[in-house]
Parts: sequence; C-alpha cells; structure tokens
Amino acid sequence: MDSTFIGNSYTLSPVAETGVRFSDFAPYVSAIDNRGVVAFQAALVDGGSGVYTGDGGRVTTVAESATGPFAGVCSHPDINPGGSCCFYASVEPEGQAVFVVRGGEIAFVADAAGPLGPTMNEAGAIAFRASLADGADGVFLFDSGIVATIADTTGRFTRFHGLPVVAGDGMVLFRADVEGGGEGIYRGDGETVTAIAETGPEFAGFGFFPFTNDAGTVAFCATLQAGGAGVFTVADGELTAVAGPSGPFESFRGSLLDGAGRLVFYATPRGGELGLFAGPDPETDCLLAVGSPLFGSTVAGFALNPVSINDAGQLAVRVALLDERQLVLRADPG
Repeated sequence: MDSTFIGNSYTLSPVAETGVRFSDFAPYVSAIDNRGVVAFQAALVDGGSGVYTGDGGRVTTVAESATGPFAGVCSHPDINPGGSCCFYASVEPEGQAVFVVRGGEIAFVADAAGPLGPTMNEAGAIAFRASLADGADGVFLFDSGIVATIADTTGRFTRFHGLPVVAGDGMVLFRADVEGGGEGIYRGDGETVTAIAETGPEFAGFGFFPFTNDAGTVAFCATLQAGGAGVFTVADGELTAVAGPSGPFESFRGSLLDGAGRLVFYATPRGGELGLFAGPDPETDCLLAVGSPLFGSTVAGFALNPVSINDAGQLAVRVALLDERQLVLRADPG
C-alpha cells in the first residue's frame, strides 16, 4: 500500500487497514487529538472488538473486549492529548455504558444511550447521551467524577440527535427537537441553556452534527425555508453563511472547524458525488470524494464527525474502498 496520498493541500496517510488483524472499522468514525494521534474502533479478525490508537506507525491497543469489563465497543472513541480515551461499550444485560481509559486503567463512567458516542475535551470532561430511570433522555457531562445534566426531555426538549460536543470551557453543544414542533442547536453548562440557532423564518431544519471549537465558534449545516441548504457559523452571536444554496453544492452533510476557525465540510456538488472539502471550489478544494482514486482502488464511502478534527486542522477519516479494504486515514493540511 502507498504510504501517502496528496489530496490537493492535504496529505492522506494510513493509520490502520483491515486485513491481517482488523476485519471492520464500520460503522464508527475515527477521532484525533492535538498531538495528531488517531483513535479508532475496530472489529478483530479473531473475534471481539476494541479501541486502538496510531499515528501512521505502530498501532497501540487501548482496550479490548477480550480483556475489558465489557462485551464489545459500540461507538466511536474520543481521545485527548493527555492520552485519555472514552467510548461506549455494550454491557450485560443488553445495555450500554460510557468507559474512560486513563493511564492504562479502564473505568466505568455512566450508563449511556445512542449509537454514536461520547466527546471529550482537553481537560478530560466527557459529554454523552443517556436515558434516565424515569424514561426521559438527556445530554450529560462527566467532569471530576461528577455527572451533571446539561438538558433532558422533561422540559422543552422532546428529542436529541447526533452527539453532544464538549468545548474546552466545559460548554456542551447539542442538537434537539423542541416541544410544539421545531428544532434547534443549543449550548449548555449544566445551569443554563442558550439557543445558537432555531427553526423559524430562516431555517427549516438542521444537520445532526453541529460543531464547536474551543474559541466558541459554532458551525452547522441547515436547510432553508426559502429552499436549498447551506453551511453556517456563529461567532460572538454573529451568523455567517459560509456556503449557500446558490453555490456549487446541492446538499451538505456536516462541517468541522479547527482551532483557527478554518472550515472543512462534507457535501455533494451539483451533479457530483459526496466529498470532503476544505473550501468553496468542488474541484480545487476537494480532499477526497466517492468515486475518486485512492491507494490503488476507488473510494466507495467515507465517514467522520465532530471528533475527527483537531486544533491544527488534522483530520481522521474512515474510508471504504471498492476493493473491500477499509482504511483509517490521517489528513494533514499542507
């Protein structure tokens, strides 16, 4: 396999590949910390599953079902530069829980719910979704051994989507449906919840993966009441349209920001295929796309979400190829 692939201004380097050791990375995404270390979930050829890290060299085992206090990993992991790693895992009987690995030790955090996974900030605070004993659902933050409720469905919110994202200041960003209809993107700290954007005269709906960087800038995809869709950012209360319905893209799947506020988004150009873009030009700003050549084969699909970018703009991307290989890649901006 080629060691690197240059995609415009990004270099794509393999971190792991299915084959001898790993049988499957799907359906979960990979995460990356500010050191450039990538964390990923994998099913094993010999059975079981685990969480692993790598930077293009040696792959290190974080936790595996064969030796851990869980039956299998059932989410993406997230990782911070301190080496801590969190993830959802299946537990008996037929439940899920959040676990964190610090200093090689695996610890239970809380029962969890949802198919995606937790997020973690630089200080080790973990945001996750879970169900309460009374059947309500909620978004929670685990910090310094304490679980705090950020929002739940006992009040104005009726349902949560996607995954909550915890920023460096402990604020948690989430996407929710609201009582009486409508939906929005919100930020909470355990005491108050603030609306970032809501459906109304301008927005008809929002993507499931809003993102915030540690500077507090929020990026999200939305459909518009006037038709079409776009990518938007909110910084210091100011809404900016980064890409809109009159541009070269017909739909948007998600958007990510690095520490400097530079945007990467995954979208479908008009008449084209889903791709990953670092700018507004579908040709010159494309990192990779479905149907494009990669490592001796062709891209059949790819996946990433808010855990897949770091402050320097490095990305962790899970890619499926037409020759049935799956890769975990790190994308380094030039």
